Amino acid sequence: MGEPSVDALYEQVRTTVPTSAADMPADLLPVAPGIRVLALRTPTLPPAAHTNVYLVGPDAGPQLAVDPGSPYPDQQAILDAALENEAAEGRPLAGVLLTHHHGDHVGGAAALAARWNVPVAAHRRTIERLRGRVDIARELVDGESIDGITCVFTPGHADGHLVFERDGAQIAGDMVAGIGTILIDPSEGDMADYLASLARMLARAPSLLLPAHGPAITDAAGKIQEYIAHRTMREDRVVAALQARADGAVDDLVPVVYADTPRILWPLAARSLRAHIDKLVKEGRAREVEPGRWTTR
Repeated sequence: MGEPSVDALYEQVRTTVPTSAADMPADLLPVAPGIRVLALRTPTLPPAAHTNVYLVGPDAGPQLAVDPGSPYPDQQAILDAALENEAAEGRPLAGVLLTHHHGDHVGGAAALAARWNVPVAAHRRTIERLRGRVDIARELVDGESIDGITCVFTPGHADGHLVFERDGAQIAGDMVAGIGTILIDPSEGDMADYLASLARMLARAPSLLLPAHGPAITDAAGKIQEYIAHRTMREDRVVAALQARADGAVDDLVPVVYADTPRILWPLAARSLRAHIDKLVKEGRAREVEPGRWTTR
């Protein structure tokens, strides 16, 4: 029957892991010059229970909404009310930007665009993955500037992932998290790309990270370095586990490599572990000895 989908694994975790489901402020809150945030409840990966919608624009003039991810009518109504207030103050919604294709980032995009008659924009690979679900009018490319926002191509978590940068603040999507963790699944992500994208974000010397889940991260460089170090540590554990046996399957390796991770998360950990193995194979540091089993020997 094959492996369960990422969505199926998310649902499994949602039914067993506590979330931070407390009510969030229903008002747009400033987080950086020209950027405000509204956290909406979404079907995301616990312990997160919300996805941040960022409204980006001048004090007076059109605004862009990044990642309106909630599919829930009551949450969409909260966003609509906030946008109506903005329009009344001379800050009408002009468009929607998507960091990537995951449901907790795009769940409200089509409805929002239709209600406000504004276009949606995303990377080409995101457009391809959302075809038939979200009508995306504009393709965004790496380095492009849209109303003062620079698009930075950051594949790895998703193959069409973009970070949106304004005056040193990076709207980071799912590259980092203020709560929870980041999954790299081989079906739609790549560990080598993810690490390279983190390095690229770091090289741009951000002053602030604005993740999709959780609060703003003021020590931007420190957080990115922490993420790189964590993935490197996990990769070292994968290598050590492979070196300890003539062959190893993912199910054999997870209890060793992720011994510090709650068992309920092991199905998701198995996906990231496979992403690490794929990276090692591409680099010639591991090889498949038979289908589904690898070694470094």
